[in-house]
Amino acid sequence: MQTIHTVTALVCGTRVRLRHAVALLAMVVGCLLQASLFAPAYAALTAEEATRVGGDLTGIGKDLGTLNQRTAALQAAVRKIADAAPSVLAELEKARQKIAAGRGDGELADNAAKGFGVMLGLLLLSLGFRRLTRRWRLACIRSEVRARGAAGLAALDLGQWAVFAIGAYLAIKFYFDSDDPQALLLVAILSALVRWFLFLKFIGIALRPRLSAFRLIGMSDRAARHARIWFAAGTLCGFLGIAVMPLLLRVGLPIAVGQFLVLVQGVVVAIACAMGVWSYWVAHPVRERSQRVWLWSSWLGIALILVLWTGGVLTLEFAPYHSLAYTLRIALWAYVIHAIFDLSAGAYGWYRLVQHATSAGAVLALSIILSELWLVERLALIPMAVWLPIRYSLETTAITLFVGFVAWRYLDMWTERRLRAASPGLAPGIDDDIAAEPASRLTTLLPLVRVSVGVAILILVAFLGLSQLGADLTTLLAGAGVFGLAISFGSQALVRDIVSGIFFMSDDAFRVGEYIDTGRLKGTVERVTMRSVRLRHQNGQIHTIPFGQLSAITNFSRDWQTVKFNLRLARDADLEKTRKTVKRVGQEMLEDSELGKEFLLPLKLQGMAEITDSALVVRLKFTVRPSNPSVVQREALKRLHRAFAQDGIEFAAGVITVQPAGVPALAAVHGAAAVSAVAPAAASADGVA
Repeated sequence: MQTIHTVTALVCGTRVRLRHAVALLAMVVGCLLQASLFAPAYAALTAEEATRVGGDLTGIGKDLGTLNQRTAALQAAVRKIADAAPSVLAELEKARQKIAAGRGDGELADNAAKGFGVMLGLLLLSLGFRRLTRRWRLACIRSEVRARGAAGLAALDLGQWAVFAIGAYLAIKFYFDSDDPQALLLVAILSALVRWFLFLKFIGIALRPRLSAFRLIGMSDRAARHARIWFAAGTLCGFLGIAVMPLLLRVGLPIAVGQFLVLVQGVVVAIACAMGVWSYWVAHPVRERSQRVWLWSSWLGIALILVLWTGGVLTLEFAPYHSLAYTLRIALWAYVIHAIFDLSAGAYGWYRLVQHATSAGAVLALSIILSELWLVERLALIPMAVWLPIRYSLETTAITLFVGFVAWRYLDMWTERRLRAASPGLAPGIDDDIAAEPASRLTTLLPLVRVSVGVAILILVAFLGLSQLGADLTTLLAGAGVFGLAISFGSQALVRDIVSGIFFMSDDAFRVGEYIDTGRLKGTVERVTMRSVRLRHQNGQIHTIPFGQLSAITNFSRDWQTVKFNLRLARDADLEKTRKTVKRVGQEMLEDSELGKEFLLPLKLQGMAEITDSALVVRLKFTVRPSNPSVVQREALKRLHRAFAQDGIEFAAGVITVQPAGVPALAAVHGAAAVSAVAPAAASADGVA
């Protein structure tokens, strides 16, 4: 109970006494030393051969024909293992004595010292490699592209493992190349450490306890450290346990005792892995739905592996366990690659493409591998002779699907990036004085290209895949032709819209972002589809017009635009002075940093356009790019008004003078009125005098 309390406290992060932690550490170290003492060795150091421990006795359960017989065989195996459990320690002691009997206990100590020296040398070699690559590691950590940095760190970690593995192989080849049990013991320990070191690198790549920016699984630093410790301890026990059995069985350990030991080993490894997952569960009390799915999937996977391992130990048939382990290895490495590229997939499209390609390739490969493992090898539902041509067809179909998927994703990424760069019109909140830059012809055609090429890729991949699977395409092609004819005859308006759109696009009549007038409706081209064009009116309305209803199009946004406008000046205005003033204003606008780049021809005075009763009407013009002509015109009017005021040039007044035909009579009347008005004033002046 004290041990359980200590483990729970460590996982949950509560404080425990120092002696409890030391006791737990001592127990773990003791278990590891015991496992390493009885570690096996063999020439072929694969996990599959290490777990096929029965030799000629692996036929338990193979020839059982009925469920009752299988159940009875399992019960007998369980009873046999239970009966052998009390003699485990005695049998282990006998096996140890037989291993030491080859050259004596003294030679065993010497070999142990040699093995310790070799392991220390391999450790220093791997640390030296890490020291030599420290500059590269720092460069990866400081990389602005996180996916590139994570991939570089993973490559350096795998390089460190490769150095350790090569050193271990050379030591086995030239230093422990012997059939002596003690030498084989050291070989087995080295092989187990190589596999364990690789697993540690994999866990380090995924968790990164000290580099949260490159962590592939969202968790805190503390949870990552605890999970790594539990996974490392459990897998070390597992690798050493797998390596111990062949040598122990070779020196005479009973099979039932070996089965008991590996059953205990499986439980210990499963508990350690479950505690690693539990540390993540405790450190994140508030979890998203995806996190809960991953957690329950992890626990389910651990339970499934434990069940298959237990079944393999009882029946001495580990094929289902190896199949699941092989499948999980492929899936986990595919997930690591997917997660590495996902670190920068939001900012860099190429990483998203590689990420999706990796996921698609992993799914296709796993589908074929799992089909062969379970349908052919394990369940024997399909004979191997029948499966071989099916597998070839599935492989070619998978390659075709993979190439089609990558081509479609690349097309989608390439077109989407260019469509985002284009300006499809005025968005809400944008100043209506600033017109959007019209898109290029290629950008206008991109939606049509994406749809057309995407449909072509889909049809091509589907037909190639069906043909590789052995399907007869003659009937399918004939049916597709009849269906196409039926659509063409029944939807003449649709065909007319599509054909008209093809000719409009080939004539380059308009592009996305250009302002056009269709005769009845006008607006900025916002989107072009296979059968229609969508216009955004300057007031915000959206018009969707089928191509078949377009007869003539006026494009206001192509190449250049000349703006002409009139000004009404006073009747006595000096036209030469006006011309010079307009020329000076036009030159100032050309030299302006913002407006100058819009002009193709400067502002100038064309001359007198009209003479009215109260004004001289003059005409001005300029030629600019078609993006913002109204903005340039308003700025020109503002500057002209200010310049005319400075130079004394007056605009025409809005006064209307009415003069009747009898001008002399009217003058006489006005004169008489003036005399009559002056006479009373003179009389009053005389009276005062």
